[in-house]
Amino acid sequence: MRHFLDHNATSPLRNEVREALHASLDAPVANASSIHAEGRYARALLEAARANVATLVAATPREVVFTSGGSEAIAAAIRGVADRAAQAKRRIVVSSIEHSAVLDNARALRAFGFEVVEVPCAPTGRIDAGAFAALLDGRTALACLQAANNETGVLQPVAEAGAACRAAGVPFLIDAVQAAGKIPIEWDGWSADLLALSAHKLAGPQGAGALIVRDGLVMAPLIAGGAQERRRRGGTEAVAALSSFGAACAVTVRGREQEAERLLALRVRLESGLRAIAPGVRIHGESVPRLPNTVNVAFPGVSGETLVIALDLAGFAVSTGSACASGAVTPSHVIRAMGFGDEEARGAVRFSLGWDTTGDTIDQLLGQLPRLLARATMPGR
Repeated sequence: MRHFLDHNATSPLRNEVREALHASLDAPVANASSIHAEGRYARALLEAARANVATLVAATPREVVFTSGGSEAIAAAIRGVADRAAQAKRRIVVSSIEHSAVLDNARALRAFGFEVVEVPCAPTGRIDAGAFAALLDGRTALACLQAANNETGVLQPVAEAGAACRAAGVPFLIDAVQAAGKIPIEWDGWSADLLALSAHKLAGPQGAGALIVRDGLVMAPLIAGGAQERRRRGGTEAVAALSSFGAACAVTVRGREQEAERLLALRVRLESGLRAIAPGVRIHGESVPRLPNTVNVAFPGVSGETLVIALDLAGFAVSTGSACASGAVTPSHVIRAMGFGDEEARGAVRFSLGWDTTGDTIDQLLGQLPRLLARATMPGR
């Protein structure tokens, strides 16, 4: 039997979402922009999904722009704001631990004369809101900060950063891809102007996402060529995928608090077991608030890649960090940004729990881990 403990990479479809996906696929085929009966039905499915996404983040439906996923939402936000920025505004502020979708899109703008300033983080994995605010000035076109880190689960001070951006008149982008569904999203409370979401992190389908855009924000569309999404994202909407994205949001909203409590209890159970098995284990970010489902650890003298392979052969799917960097030989940029060396960064392993994780799964993992750790220990350790 396989045990999936890599929900931060992608979360398997919930049964309710699967049913919604099948229902939308069985509906009459139509373009949601068409005015005939079939098109109106597709439009109704799309707008119901839009309302569910808006409810998840406490925004209004008109602020929801559907995309193909979180990476597109982030690219649309960064490049769209930069394209409309005044010539005097050529600074973008980000944190050093952002997802590569943020870092790579921001850094690409250097070719167009933008300065990208990266705010460092503490060894806890959390940035200092004051240091973030100090970099905001009249030259700043955009500031970006993730709500929760995808590798460590550490929660960032988005409310404080958002308040500083609002005071400085700087548009604020929040990458909420990893946080959505695990903690409440506060669109207004965080003073966000842009917020990125991805369906498959919520046990929805891959290939669907959204960018929440504050009314009145001026930005260019990343994808032109149509009047869809109020001219903010051209292209025929993927009705089936987006409809089931909406279903995933609805399921999440109904049981979010209870699920967070359940996952936190399982996380505590896992971390207690890890400390008992390997007293020298380091749990990254353990002293600061984290997502209830994420445990990022390094075992002394243990190769993270070797341990992940050993766990896979034993029936447990886990990760060495961001799925977008899988197969890469470079150490985790997040762990390095926290001040750790390459050996620790290469040794980091992420366990991310989800809706199908049970106490039995945790117990089975802990039961096999001593043998697997011995196998993954590097020679001479």
